[in-house]
Amino acid sequence: MKKVIMAAEEEAAKKAANEKKLQSMRNNLQKLENRANEILQHKESLTAAERRELLQILNISYHMTGKIQGIFSIDSWAGCAFCEKMRAAAENLILMICRYCYAAADSWKEAAWRRHKLNAIIFSNVLFTIEELQTLPLYAARMVRFNEDGDTVNQTMAQNYLRITRAFPAIRFGYFFKNAAAVEKGLHAEGIFTREQLPQNVRFIQSSVLIGFPAKPVWFADYVFTVFPDEKTTADAIAAGAWACNGRKCSDCGFHCYLSAERPAEPQNIAELLRCSKAMRAAVLQAYAAEKAKHAA
Repeated sequence: MKKVIMAAEEEAAKKAANEKKLQSMRNNLQKLENRANEILQHKESLTAAERRELLQILNISYHMTGKIQGIFSIDSWAGCAFCEKMRAAAENLILMICRYCYAAADSWKEAAWRRHKLNAIIFSNVLFTIEELQTLPLYAARMVRFNEDGDTVNQTMAQNYLRITRAFPAIRFGYFFKNAAAVEKGLHAEGIFTREQLPQNVRFIQSSVLIGFPAKPVWFADYVFTVFPDEKTTADAIAAGAWACNGRKCSDCGFHCYLSAERPAEPQNIAELLRCSKAMRAAVLQAYAAEKAKHAA
């Protein structure tokens, strides 16, 4: 009995320590957010020092584990207006991938959400010069992913991402997006109107909105990334020519989205298996079959 009591006390102490650490993190990130918003109150007349401070507040992650191990990421926020709108639309659409948003579902990602919110706030409000962006701590990076979390908020954010690729020409970038309209506006604002003008060190990966149905690629997409409902539909897509992602670590397939030697002449499909419970998979498959029948009619 005494051992049980001691174990319970140890568990309670551990939870209390974790909560204290979490609260400290919340406080620190809230201070940074407050400071960023304070500076942005006069964003049309920022001093050089304030612009440098905003860049120092940004969060850039290096992933030591997980799917994108070995890759840096510059992320948006899964709570941005675009993502919130997509998840709201997905509430009654079982095939809409935003219904299964991994970032939104994982409560442990609170710290990431708060850090990435800083990126969304800053990059969507201030357009930085290439020279300013060259001060970002990416000197050790070989590959960088845009939007491992969240999506492109607006044109200004897209322009900042594109300018980062120009600031670091030796780095290979994977630009993941659903908000094609914002990315396109950013491309046009940077003087890019054709595939031939796209930066050579970037691959644009368009995420399909519906499970099992590849999106119609926009003109600047290099890949169309689609999640499929089960092993069979995923295998069928791969057999039809899609690149097999399947939730593997990027290193397992040789960082295909980042290091392809040549930009594909036509967008290439990429297939990944939906991660969900058995009960949910059954419901998704039923909805998929019904939607497939509509397309065949």
